[in-house]
Amino acid sequence: IFFFITIFFLIASCVQTKSRDPINSNKKSFLNKSVGRNIDLQRKEKIIFQKIIERDSKSKYFVSDKGFYFKILNSSKNKLKPKSGDQVEFIYNIFDVEGNDLYFDDNFDPIKYIVDKEEVLPALRYGIKELRTEETGIFLMPSFLCYGYQGDGEKIIPNQPLIIQINLISLKTSIN
Repeated sequence: IFFFITIFFLIASCVQTKSRDPINSNKKSFLNKSVGRNIDLQRKEKIIFQKIIERDSKSKYFVSDKGFYFKILNSSKNKLKPKSGDQVEFIYNIFDVEGNDLYFDDNFDPIKYIVDKEEVLPALRYGIKELRTEETGIFLMPSFLCYGYQGDGEKIIPNQPLIIQINLISLKTSIN
């Protein structure tokens, strides 16, 4: 009997199994809707940024390939910009698009950061790379580079574009 049971299971296990259809067939439509929402959000944020730039017509804004706009408040004679592995010190302030101060560093203690080697808000990571030592920049950051669809749970709501002011105090280049 043991022999017949073993033969039966061996034969039964050799039967080709039929693949199953995905359980969630709506996944593609969900992704398409999500992409559409993100495109609309990005379009709205771009319009907001263009209005800010129009109101500040005396300043020259630059467009980053990462999707944000920025202007340099005070230029520096230094040529070097931070690159991956460099250590920088900076101070930053976060404003909403109306110019209201959301987070302001009262004690002005500089933040030490090794570029691309430590976790920091993507808006800060990309903004720092556009500055030279002793420069201050104003960055119009889309929500996907800031706190995204979650917000910060306190002052920044979900999908909120921000204005970030960054002052790059020092730069120590790394030896690669």
